[in-house]
Amino acid sequence: MTSPSRGPFASAASGPLKVANRASAERLDALQAARAVAAILVVFYHANDFVLPLRLYDGEIAWKGFGWGYAGVEFFFVLSGFIIAYVHREDLGRPARVARFLRKRVIRIYPIYWVVLTFLLLGYQFVPDLAPEAARDGYSILTSYLLAPAEGRTVLPVAWTLKHEILFYITFVTLIVDLRLGAAVFALWMAACALHLADPPESFPSAFFLSPYNLLFMLGLAAAYLYRHLPARSVGCLLLLGIAGFLAVGFSEQYVSPWPLGLRTLTYGFSAAAIVASLARARYSVLRLGVFLGDASYAIYLLHLPVMNAAAILIALTGMQALVPPLLMFALLSCVAVFAGAVAHLVIERPLLAYLSPRHRSAIPQLGRG
Repeated sequence: MTSPSRGPFASAASGPLKVANRASAERLDALQAARAVAAILVVFYHANDFVLPLRLYDGEIAWKGFGWGYAGVEFFFVLSGFIIAYVHREDLGRPARVARFLRKRVIRIYPIYWVVLTFLLLGYQFVPDLAPEAARDGYSILTSYLLAPAEGRTVLPVAWTLKHEILFYITFVTLIVDLRLGAAVFALWMAACALHLADPPESFPSAFFLSPYNLLFMLGLAAAYLYRHLPARSVGCLLLLGIAGFLAVGFSEQYVSPWPLGLRTLTYGFSAAAIVASLARARYSVLRLGVFLGDASYAIYLLHLPVMNAAAILIALTGMQALVPPLLMFALLSCVAVFAGAVAHLVIERPLLAYLSPRHRSAIPQLGRG
């Protein structure tokens, strides 16, 4: 997303979670496909509400209904909480596993992000007029690379969500170091965020550390704990309720009136938690394409806005937008963005993750070890 005022997606795992039995694998494949849907919703939002009106059609959009695609971010945050709890539940209260947890999270988040950010900064060297203020400021560039909390925008607009992810990971570390102490720290953090729901702070650092978006990770953790206890007969209804919640908030915001940020975020969060818990509990099979796009969702998320902006600039130079209606152009830009992210996943992200995995490193001869 372009700014916290409008609301990772980044995901916590690169591919579908692998478990012992086939039924569980199918359930988690469904979550992976849902992650693809969330990423594509964010693509739709940026294509419709930013690229088309600002780059090509002088304020005109394809369809107002695409404007709630920002909610893919809320889904990502809930799903991230779920996945972290699902994958690392055995690490809680075991401080010896902190290093492994942090290594996995760093490898998952930073390498492909650094590649995209570096290429973006290099691109701005050739077209400096297009560079945002953050790309001209050394401090902003440094905090963008580190994903450290900082006032102002990041060089890559969607990276603000990754900063919330990193904050969540750091807090989760306290649960690994000491379960009781970590639970107290996490509960205090969530309580502080909840106390500001009615009137979220607008200035840094409170706007970051006490943001309503932080509560979404807690809902993901709750979904990871509760989904096993869902009665099988209730799963379908819960899934439909979750989807209905998303649609109700999204379309009412677009066609009736905006929701207060805290209430909107929490309603999306509960809806996302219902969807995630339902898909984790049910035994839905999905198309392999959906699973693949879920694998590629992080690369799609990182790349989609720079790719669409670059494509729109080239299109504007040719004047082609005068011959193509906004809806068709929207579809074209969205497909280009998803395709570019999928290619980046195959060509860059997947090889990087394989190279940096402990299994790969163990096969590399160590200097000084004979």
